[in-house]
Amino acid sequence: MLRTSPLVLVGLLGGSLVLGACSSSESARPRSESIVPSPDVSAIEPPEPTKETGPPSDAVSRVIQDALRSDGSLSYETLLGRLGAPRTIQTEPVSNRYVQGQTDTLRTLVYTGMEALVYDVTSDPKTFLVRLSLSSTQYTTPEGVRVGLREERLLEQLGPPTRRNDSRGEWIYQESGPTPTSMVVRVRDGRVVQIDWEFYFA
Repeated sequence: MLRTSPLVLVGLLGGSLVLGACSSSESARPRSESIVPSPDVSAIEPPEPTKETGPPSDAVSRVIQDALRSDGSLSYETLLGRLGAPRTIQTEPVSNRYVQGQTDTLRTLVYTGMEALVYDVTSDPKTFLVRLSLSSTQYTTPEGVRVGLREERLLEQLGPPTRRNDSRGEWIYQESGPTPTSMVVRVRDGRVVQIDWEFYFA
């Protein structure tokens, strides 16, 4: 199984992005983000993708693998080259708490059934993929997990989670280490409704 899991070391506290400090996935979530409703639970298998499609699933899987290998450091050009032009881009200025007076940029690239949260450091050419959120049945992770998958199949694919947040329906697969990463799988009514990859950066 590919590297899975820990909380993004990014926090939005009072409009400030905290680099290199642990935070919950909720703190890095843009205010406009919402969870797509659960697929039809009457279906035996995950429902088919809708006609309105986003980037190819294999391209999304490659982005996840590249981000895992590079600790989330992907150029903006590489990201767009893999995923194509987003439907919309939401931008938010954030203060860099480690460089006084420096304002960086947090971008949310919105695709059909997917969002990519990207952090651009003003004084550095690097772009960091902070989080990749999947909410469509058309995407499959490198481990074979997708929205609509039954809870039992999720356990077969990934095994038990590192920890759970039952109040939010989150199954959290974490990897500890100097560059931790997490995959947060949200389960509702016995099915996967959203998958969030959260990447470490400092």
